Amino acid sequence: MAIVLGAVQAWTTRFDMNPDGVQYLDNAQAYWSGDFRHAVNSQWSPLYPWLIGALSIIARPAPFQEFLLVHLLNFFLYLLSLAGFLFFVASLRASCRRDRALDTGLLLVSYSAFLYCSLDFTNLGYVTPDLLVSLFSFVAAGLLIRMVAGTASMRHYAAFGLALGLGYLAKTPFLVFGVICLCMSYLLVRRPGGMLIGIRVSAVIFVAIVAPYAAVLSNATGRFTIGDSGKFNIVWHVNGVPNTNWQGGPAGSGRPLHPTRQLSATPAIFEFDGPVAGTYPPWYDPIYWNQGARIAFGPADFARAILEQIRLYGYLVYHRQAPLLFALLALFFLAPAKRSIPGKLQPVWPVLALGAAPFVMYAPVHAEARYLAPFFVLLWTALFTGLLRSVENLDRRIPLAISGTAALLMLAGTGAALSSSRADGSARAQYEMARSLETLGLKPGDRVAIVHGDLPYYWARLAGARITLEISFAGLACEDCPPIETQWERARNIALSHGAVFVIAPSIAGIVDRPGWLKLANTGAFVYRLRAAPRAHAPDGRRSIADRPRAAARRSAVASWEFAFET
Repeated sequence: MAIVLGAVQAWTTRFDMNPDGVQYLDNAQAYWSGDFRHAVNSQWSPLYPWLIGALSIIARPAPFQEFLLVHLLNFFLYLLSLAGFLFFVASLRASCRRDRALDTGLLLVSYSAFLYCSLDFTNLGYVTPDLLVSLFSFVAAGLLIRMVAGTASMRHYAAFGLALGLGYLAKTPFLVFGVICLCMSYLLVRRPGGMLIGIRVSAVIFVAIVAPYAAVLSNATGRFTIGDSGKFNIVWHVNGVPNTNWQGGPAGSGRPLHPTRQLSATPAIFEFDGPVAGTYPPWYDPIYWNQGARIAFGPADFARAILEQIRLYGYLVYHRQAPLLFALLALFFLAPAKRSIPGKLQPVWPVLALGAAPFVMYAPVHAEARYLAPFFVLLWTALFTGLLRSVENLDRRIPLAISGTAALLMLAGTGAALSSSRADGSARAQYEMARSLETLGLKPGDRVAIVHGDLPYYWARLAGARITLEISFAGLACEDCPPIETQWERARNIALSHGAVFVIAPSIAGIVDRPGWLKLANTGAFVYRLRAAPRAHAPDGRRSIADRPRAAARRSAVASWEFAFET
């Protein structure tokens, strides 16, 4: 069921994309083309782009197949995460042998937690490395359980260090998780007979993976760093500094050393044509544009952030995983000797600590459901292990019925999550926009300007365009601002003088209804051509076949049929 449901979600979201996903595709392209100057990035971790690049080298996809290929990779990573989860559960079952009925109850709740968290919180439609984090978290937890039980061999200790090191390459915050794992394993093996040599092997492998990449990052940035995502998430989410087009402020947050270039105030026009690469340079390397920002240690800001994260945690538990919560409470109240529950939890306390650590780590900064998915699974599995052991003397049908009911309700929630993740047409609209712009003459590498709004820019990656200008028009509520028609004329002249070929905008009254704007099919987007696209000519000076009207019509028809076939 887990494989089938994962395949269904991978298929229904195969056209989806997100801003981080565009960046990872750009980053992968930089790596596989050998452009290491632009590839090494202290905001984004490298393992996911490496995997995208390796798969792209093997499959050699056309531009319009890239999104499909990366979702195929996500499905493969989901299968690996499932295998890691099975390893974790098998390790837990081996270390806590119990009644078979209670063991079945644990399998029901742990599987349902994995399915829901993986397909709703993480979601295969997100082009992010979170599935890699799930994989390495489950493997590390399973290996730690074997260390606690004294059944780990030297190869398990080596695999432990490998999983923690690769987790850091998957996502920088995993470094904290890895250090916690190493410290816990050291404390656990200090007992007589413990394999201290094993934990040293784990630490050496972990450092051997972390140190070289940290050295590369430090050399690329000209300062020591293991990754800047932690610091800048505080700057953005706690101190309120905008993560793109920051020009300075609020007080105490510093000034950007090399901000995007503001060309106009009304309308607000920002230009970023170099030195950063990528489809949308402000998000390809936000650390470069925001360098100079400082953390403002305001108690009120951190208190507000912690309160916000606590509300998020409560929402994710009470509104999204309520069946597991009520099943846990039911088992607690049915336990005949509640004072014995802490003792029943003793074999799984390392898993509880590992599961709780990221919640504490993200609390003063920023968290999202996809960050927490594997750690919810670790917590639920460990807690149910202890409580199911506490009700061993009850009629075995009672805990099995409670666990089965919770599992069925969680599966129903998983089905609802799958239904909500079905493609709604907006993802496919990005393909149609890219096709239409190519028909109008947009070529890979062309500079384009975008108008700020609710229109995603994933079409630019499909078409190979480079966004170099961003325009934000002041609304009608601005009393001192010039008329919106005047703002458009100013924006058009600036975009034209800075080499943009097209301006792409969402539907904005007073802008897209002016002469020269074209609607891009049924996508809700509009385009304005700033300059004529250069024509291709045959060597003898005659018009090429590609320029003849009938040939152009045939090309457009073929492109439409190709898109329909892919859809």
